[in-house]
Amino acid sequence: MTDQSVTPAPQGALPGKRVDAVHCLLMPLQGEYLLLPNAAVAEVIAYQDAEAIPDAPDWLLGKIIWRDHQVPLVSFERASGGEYDGIGGARIAVLNTLNGNPRVPYIAVVLQGIPRLQLVQPSTLGKAEATSSRPSTSAELRINDRTLLIPDLDDLEQRIDRLQKA
Repeated sequence: MTDQSVTPAPQGALPGKRVDAVHCLLMPLQGEYLLLPNAAVAEVIAYQDAEAIPDAPDWLLGKIIWRDHQVPLVSFERASGGEYDGIGGARIAVLNTLNGNPRVPYIAVVLQGIPRLQLVQPSTLGKAEATSSRPSTSAELRINDRTLLIPDLDDLEQRIDRLQKA
């Protein structure tokens, strides 16, 4: 007889439904990758220069216009305590924020290439370290000799919102 255990369903999923894999996007940064579920990504667009925001921290590159919204453009490398050399990226990922905050409904992140689909299964992760001490990062994983960062979108949203209120 085979094991018929049920993996706990993510919030919003049907109770008792087995979750075998999550469809994600692997998004290239400088020397690292972001890993996000497809649903977190509103759109990937061509790179465009951002309009500067006076007195913004170095990780907040400015704002772009996307679908009639002013969206903050972030260097995730800098926001998470890493290095970003300031060279324009190949793409921008517009991410959905999670809390329904009308002041920050989207966050844009500079990418250094074209995102790839990545099917993530429990067996893919193995014994990966799922914690991180880096700012705005929920977890840091190593898969197939790649460092994958799971962004903490709540933290990024709060950091941007605090700057807008100041």
